[in-house]
Amino acid sequence: MFDYLIVGAGSAGAILAARLSENPAIRVMLIEAGPDYADEPAMPPDLLDYRDLAGIAHDWRYTANPIDGRTIAYRRGKVVGGTSAINAAAAQWGQPAEYDDWARLGNTEWRWPDVAPWFRRLETDRDGVGSHHGRDGPVPIARHGSKDLIPMQRAFHAACVSAGFADVRDHNTLDGSGVGPWPMNRIGDTRVSTAISHLKHARSRGNLTIRGGCLVDRLILDDSCVAGVRLATGDIVHGNTTVLCAGAIGSPAILMRSGIGPRANLEAIGIATRLDLPGVGARLWDHAAVPIYLVPHPGECVIGRDPRFQILARFGSSGSMETDDMQLVLTTHLDLTAMPAFRAEAGVPVVAALRVALMRPRGHGRLTLTSRDPAVQPRIDLNFCADGEDVRRLMVGVRLAWRVVKSEAMSHAYQRVVGLTDDIVESDQQLDGYMRANVGTYCHATGTVPMGPDGDPRAVVDQRCRVRGIGNLFVVDASVFPVAPRVVPNFTIMMLGERVASWLAEH
Repeated sequence: MFDYLIVGAGSAGAILAARLSENPAIRVMLIEAGPDYADEPAMPPDLLDYRDLAGIAHDWRYTANPIDGRTIAYRRGKVVGGTSAINAAAAQWGQPAEYDDWARLGNTEWRWPDVAPWFRRLETDRDGVGSHHGRDGPVPIARHGSKDLIPMQRAFHAACVSAGFADVRDHNTLDGSGVGPWPMNRIGDTRVSTAISHLKHARSRGNLTIRGGCLVDRLILDDSCVAGVRLATGDIVHGNTTVLCAGAIGSPAILMRSGIGPRANLEAIGIATRLDLPGVGARLWDHAAVPIYLVPHPGECVIGRDPRFQILARFGSSGSMETDDMQLVLTTHLDLTAMPAFRAEAGVPVVAALRVALMRPRGHGRLTLTSRDPAVQPRIDLNFCADGEDVRRLMVGVRLAWRVVKSEAMSHAYQRVVGLTDDIVESDQQLDGYMRANVGTYCHATGTVPMGPDGDPRAVVDQRCRVRGIGNLFVVDASVFPVAPRVVPNFTIMMLGERVASWLAEH
């Protein structure tokens, strides 16, 4: 019998396992559907190289519907380390208002003064601007210097500055917009996932068991408490407390397969409802991203040599009530092998993409279960471009990005644009059509098991991440976010893991 079963070894789960197992009297099992690599030499190179996203060998291979009639790949990590082992290694704190929004919704233990110490505990950031930064945490933070920038990224930075963006060195300061290098969880070219930052030093503990290659089917419910989990193989693992850290797709799916979720959805696929919680899967937020595709000069933007991400621009959309609700991100290589029609149009195998991202959407999508089989993914509807204000802000962002691309500072940095013209940009109708045909995702699903106070009918967990109405069950991952974050969420998920681990360790 384990004291804690932690399902999902990603950005939060690996941290929970490492922190809880610091107490030798607590027995912890960490369960992961993907493979477990014992150390860095055993890891495939793509899991370590931050310069590109890791390959599909460690991906769930989900698909999502950004708008009706279109389906796209939806990347999520399936490996110990989770998405922190395959992603762009972006490590953003968010600004104080980000977490004060949580508190305004009734989650009073998540104000900025409450969360800042846990961000600080996470990082070693010796170049960060301000005394709020951590200097001796397990996650190293690095930024590209100006001499490190590849030509297209250097031109992008200069173009943003000429367009009026403030030139910032640290996107983890507490006060604002601008253009500058991404803060990244890396050492040199090595992506430092939670498998490295936290689990590496915990593996030798006799009270920590890590099981890779184990897909969880559902929870074992004993009256109104959870007694363990049932694996897809039929094996049962017992534990006193179960913590779902399977992410904003995996955690609600496990809840629903266990009969915890919206009654209508569950009964439609033959699952008996144990607890009717309509908020499970009802609200899925993600960051919509509209690309402008650029053909690089020969010999530039080379996969395997050049970093995929270096520079980030953050800004508030004109006419918006939100601050820093938009981003411009230059992706310097996009492999078109799996896109033959677009490759033929571009005339090259690799393009760059300047993405316009909506970081604070008003609209939301939905996650629904389509089968009782754990091997069948849930339906992921992102519902981009359904809200008129979201469409307006994306249009404003694309037109700003177009000015950046066409500016004197950047126009020399690429050969040509693919698929977008002045005429399209100037026409609301044509630009709307371009956006709907090309809008993609940052793959930042959040909010599918939301946190909230007792009076919130959509809230599934309380502010300490306990599932309402079921004993011995917690959810700790991006699914509990009560609002869409204005930043890449990975570092906030890690902070969540650190903070909830401290609460669990008290009991």
